[in-house]
Amino acid sequence: MGKQKTGDGDTKQSSRGGKFLLCDISWLSPRWQSWLVRMQSGFILISSFYLIVQMGVLGLLLLTYTVQISSFHEATETAISITKSSDLRQWSWQLLFLANLYWLDPVLEQFVPPEIVRWKEVVCYGGYLVLLVWFLRGISDVDNCLTRYGHFAWTHILIIFLTFQASLLLRTLQHGMMWYIFSVSIITINDIAAYMCGFFFGRTPLIVLSPKKTLEGYLGGGVFTVAIGPVFGLLLSRYEHLACPTAGFTVLSCTLEPFNLARGQIPSFLWHSLYISIFASTFGPTAGFLCSGFKRACKRKNFGNLIPGHGGVLDRCDCMFLMASFAYIYTANIAHPHS
Repeated sequence: MGKQKTGDGDTKQSSRGGKFLLCDISWLSPRWQSWLVRMQSGFILISSFYLIVQMGVLGLLLLTYTVQISSFHEATETAISITKSSDLRQWSWQLLFLANLYWLDPVLEQFVPPEIVRWKEVVCYGGYLVLLVWFLRGISDVDNCLTRYGHFAWTHILIIFLTFQASLLLRTLQHGMMWYIFSVSIITINDIAAYMCGFFFGRTPLIVLSPKKTLEGYLGGGVFTVAIGPVFGLLLSRYEHLACPTAGFTVLSCTLEPFNLARGQIPSFLWHSLYISIFASTFGPTAGFLCSGFKRACKRKNFGNLIPGHGGVLDRCDCMFLMASFAYIYTANIAHPHS
């Protein structure tokens, strides 16, 4: 979450339109205007996430699908602006629908007719064959094959990057909401810390795909993430409604692991939080680099402009999707291998 986007595009966007709500900041330099607008948006997003968490499993479920669909929309429109294949827009959305049906969350399956659940693989496979024929029939000129196949490939990449990984994150909810909350929050913490360190101390460019990212920001954000992660994880593990397993939309009752530092009683989630934090601070940002490279290839600054100072939903949440798959792999194979 939260890229270190302090380039010209962000500066121009933040310096016009009076997007800072508290007061007039036009007298500040564009760099500080951008910083304040980003902080304002970040505060609103964090507050909104807190309210969503209070809704329980339903809130996190709705949030996941909202972010996935919004990100898909932004990325698809970006692709169409390059490939000029607007006739494939409906085709792309049909493929997204099939992917969500195929990876349907177990919590939602109870609201779907049993016959569809029973035959969903057959339905999805048959639907995919129809979409394949649809795509091939739409090629009327071999001269535009490359751009159309580029759209075809990009849509499949989005399905894997967005839909598949989002479905994995939802499967961690059965072990307790804290796994979901911690995974998406720690990458946000890392990104904020990296942005702050890069903003104030950044001097050395980190990667050509994202010129505003700095080595100082990457290292500073990583150290802060690893230091604060276990503390945040310990805090989450002290609340039953976050730590206890879930069944459907219900949080089951459970006994929290004891915590007594003097007696050496430390909840296991504290150690899990440390390991997840290490991943978030090292490999977590690579998803952002991947998306930055695609945007630069398309000569775009952001995927969208919904969030002032940040860009679109995918600009804000790209790293979360990588954390989603890691959270599932970690819980299924290390934290709860026999569940």
